[in-house]
Amino acid sequence: MALIGWIIRIVAILLLVRLVMRFFAGIVRGYSTPASGPSRRSATPATREGGHLVRDPHCGTYVPVGRSLREGSGDSAIYFCSENCRHAWSARKAG
Repeated sequence: MALIGWIIRIVAILLLVRLVMRFFAGIVRGYSTPASGPSRRSATPATREGGHLVRDPHCGTYVPVGRSLREGSGDSAIYFCSENCRHAWSARKAG
């Protein structure tokens, strides 16, 4: 019975050591890999799994192309997240 108790203690210690090592390995990995993704003020469109994102010029929100409101065509197209942003941007541009 004492042997089983020692085996359980050794297994518990090994599991604890493994958890601690994984924790510190994750921290090291997080500090060593650079942050990816566009900066908040980036003019280049963002991409994500499942679709292309475009940035609203008024509020800066990224929206999927399929859900955005589009003004213009081709490379000069401007995309908005809502009617409010489209109107606010048009008013700012006009005045």
